[in-house]
Amino acid sequence: MNFKKPITIIIVFFLFVFYNKSIYSHEIFIYRPYLDKKPLFRENKITIHGEFFGQLQLPSTFPSYNDLRGPDDRWNYGFQNIIFLTENTALLAQLITHDDGHKRTKFDWHFSLRHSLLENLILIIGHDSNHDSDYQSTLMGKPYYVNRNYIGFGLPFKAGSFYIEPFTWFFHHSNQRGHLDFSGDKLCQEYGIRVGLWLKERVGFNFQIFSQTEAYFSLGQAFLADLIIRIKLIDFFELSLGTSLWKDIQKSQLGNKKKFYKFTWGIAIPF
Repeated sequence: MNFKKPITIIIVFFLFVFYNKSIYSHEIFIYRPYLDKKPLFRENKITIHGEFFGQLQLPSTFPSYNDLRGPDDRWNYGFQNIIFLTENTALLAQLITHDDGHKRTKFDWHFSLRHSLLENLILIIGHDSNHDSDYQSTLMGKPYYVNRNYIGFGLPFKAGSFYIEPFTWFFHHSNQRGHLDFSGDKLCQEYGIRVGLWLKERVGFNFQIFSQTEAYFSLGQAFLADLIIRIKLIDFFELSLGTSLWKDIQKSQLGNKKKFYKFTWGIAIPF
């Protein structure tokens, strides 16, 4: 019996539990084209796909807390899970913790339910919740954390190990505001595109970009873009390289046009 894989997973799990010291954060997109879909409701057992990940953000100008203050974000640790409830319905869960290099600053939960209505049409229902750790963010003098629910649609297309999905979702509850100085109204919609590609199952390119808008079907006040490259060294260990940009599209009511950027270096353990 080969003990290397379970021992490695156990070690990383304990490192994650005891040493993650934990910006606004959003669901990261990693495309896995070869998942074994074992439906929970048919097999009466849970089969979980996902990964543990850890990454250093350097250089980074992303701030630590929900009100976009504090020292720069330096470390992220977390995991993501995918459970196939049926062949056409998947539940995604993701935890991301943040660390400024000295202490945990924030942690983010992301949940989404994806159900295939047609071959190239997916219903998406999601929830994001971002919480400060010890520090208390405020907005307009009140305690503030990002808490939002949404419903939307994706148009996925697959060809071999290539994947592309334009998407949009509408917030039926959100306290997040447009512009990076929070001077705008509450967000109503986000729309964008995700692209995934694996070359010879060893090098993965994962890209997403989306716009945040205060009014339905408008240009938007800010956009977010991520590029994550995964290099598979062995089946259960990958190197992770990436970059992110969060930028105002237009000036805010206060005359600001801000942006944040980061480069990420880390590892991932898929399972």
